[in-house]
Amino acid sequence: MATYTHFGKQADVFKHLVLCEILQIEKPLMYVETNSASAIYQMSHTVEQQYGIYHFLEKANKEKFLRNSIYYRLESIETGKGNYLGSPALAMNILEKQASQYIFFDIEKDALENIELYARQIELETHIQTYHTDSLEGVIKLLPTLPKSSFLHIDPYEIDKKGISGISYLDILIKATQAGIKCLLWYGFMTEDDKMYINQYIINRLKEEDIKEYTCVELIMNSIRKDTIICNPGILGSGILTTNLSQESNATILEYSNMLVCTYSNIKYSIPDSQSFVNLKSNTMKNTLQRYGL
Repeated sequence: MATYTHFGKQADVFKHLVLCEILQIEKPLMYVETNSASAIYQMSHTVEQQYGIYHFLEKANKEKFLRNSIYYRLESIETGKGNYLGSPALAMNILEKQASQYIFFDIEKDALENIELYARQIELETHIQTYHTDSLEGVIKLLPTLPKSSFLHIDPYEIDKKGISGISYLDILIKATQAGIKCLLWYGFMTEDDKMYINQYIINRLKEEDIKEYTCVELIMNSIRKDTIICNPGILGSGILTTNLSQESNATILEYSNMLVCTYSNIKYSIPDSQSFVNLKSNTMKNTLQRYGL
């Protein structure tokens, strides 16, 4: 079985909620994912999942804006069956056959087999292609062949890690952005020092390549500390960086990010064997709002 265990946690809620809404707005004709993991998972009702997807679904039942999201509609059905849909399944359910091709990269063979099985179940097996290889090298070779109607979902956690060719995942986003491809990059961090480093890395690289229009939003646990980790409810901070999206998508990212802060503001994640709690706060990188006039 695949070793990915973050499904259904709060960071997944953030990433997948935003991804679903963007795909529904942008309607790309080709979907490419760098680190796909599995299409569908069996839920285990961990503390992290209770704080993540289950709390989201509970709040969405009472909040029309969240209840109308495509993410809620898809996951509420599957969690009722004891499952959670990963990003490959979410993308296939939203775009269906209007996307001519889905391309998934992963180093876990079981994860790709899971995607292939799910695609057969929803009659999309002829629309998918899987690559059991390092996506840093695979995607950079694929990029010149992708049309501008493509959507690239980059989901590595460590966006500064370089491959054999000296290319990082942020470099892939930059090259795809320059080619006119729509991009969403998700990244995570566990301390304030990590956050400061990755923020500066993003700002410097985008400035070097003269990429001025982008949206970057982060959701951060209040329990995050400068250089220590006092608890781990499933990643203390995560960010979404997007390029070449429509104004509608950019506004949607910010709107749903703000809603998630409200959703988790009064819920507490209890650290096992401790009386400490965490909740959520947000951060938008400097000038993002001004750039898009929101």
